[in-house]
Amino acid sequence: METSTPTTATPKGTIKDTIKVIFSDVDGTLVHYPKTIPDDDPLNNNNNNPIIRLPPSATGMQGIISSQTFAKCQQIRDTTPDTKLVLVSGMRTTTLLKRLPFLPKADAYCSEAGGRIFWSRPVSSSSNDNTFVVTPCNGATDLEPFEIVEDQEWRRRMQQTHAAGSDGYPSAELTTETTQPPQPQQVSKRSGALWEFAQKLLAKGLVLDTNGYATCFRINRKQQRQQQPQRNNNNNDDQLLFDQLLQGQILPCPPALATSTNLGCIDYYPMESGKLNCCRYVANKLLLLDNSNNNAEEDILSKHCVCLCDDDNDLEMALACQHAFIPGISSTSMANVIGKHPHHFSQTGGKHSNDGIEGTIATEQALSLVLARLAEG
Repeated sequence: METSTPTTATPKGTIKDTIKVIFSDVDGTLVHYPKTIPDDDPLNNNNNNPIIRLPPSATGMQGIISSQTFAKCQQIRDTTPDTKLVLVSGMRTTTLLKRLPFLPKADAYCSEAGGRIFWSRPVSSSSNDNTFVVTPCNGATDLEPFEIVEDQEWRRRMQQTHAAGSDGYPSAELTTETTQPPQPQQVSKRSGALWEFAQKLLAKGLVLDTNGYATCFRINRKQQRQQQPQRNNNNNDDQLLFDQLLQGQILPCPPALATSTNLGCIDYYPMESGKLNCCRYVANKLLLLDNSNNNAEEDILSKHCVCLCDDDNDLEMALACQHAFIPGISSTSMANVIGKHPHHFSQTGGKHSNDGIEGTIATEQALSLVLARLAEG
């Protein structure tokens, strides 16, 4: 059985109140989405900071990331042997696996709003169907291949029937030799609190995005419009539907589940999941603390962690960490929280969702601030 322990960690009992773990969101934080992307390969230009294009997501969105973002993320990991970088995203796991060569190398990767955790490690001779080998893209700072393995303890928590159950996980998902993507059970046949709620929403006529998710599903406002053409020209109806879902007026979110908005969508996931719980678990594991109770170290994030983020689904993580760095603001809720807690946030850019090039500059500035904070010791 694959171990789910990270390859290196700080020896127990030697922790000081210094930054040990840097968490970063991906979309809107490290990766940005310009209105147009040049047709020619950005890596062919002669500047010192080429822009790298990621493969399109399942919904057709194509992001960009700068080579300086790669370099600064690597600098963060190289600050000390104990400094860890963790990417935490709401993206589906299938998208994460496709994007890994185009993302900065990290000590761990978390997908599905924190529902799944993968540790990175050097490629080993014992690699099998439970590991996924990643070859970084041209333009990455560290071109050495590595592999990821899923955290089995966290997976078992998510597979409990009061959480997501086990039916959403494809078999042999991580093998790099699969010619046909593995398919999980249909949503209508999945058990577990998450999917039972999904089935009820489907019965209400809502369109759910479940493709590539095992511990989370998403409701996209645009998909509701496509399904119900009478709302094609009425954005107010779309917003009303969104508000009704968030407020539980269509169907209340069960106590076993939690919800947040991300990229204009509503995500549902087990209460034990979410970025905050995921980050606390990962930090405890990286620092070799007790993880038998995920709330045992309530102040672990405030003492030893900072984060980079931009959206509503990052708020709990941002407020729990020692400090949050904001390359751009993607939601009104994030802007409101920054206004209430200005000293807790360092904002390097405004709303960059429509200007990817500006967004990469703001990201680099935020990463520079993180490096400066690390240099303070």
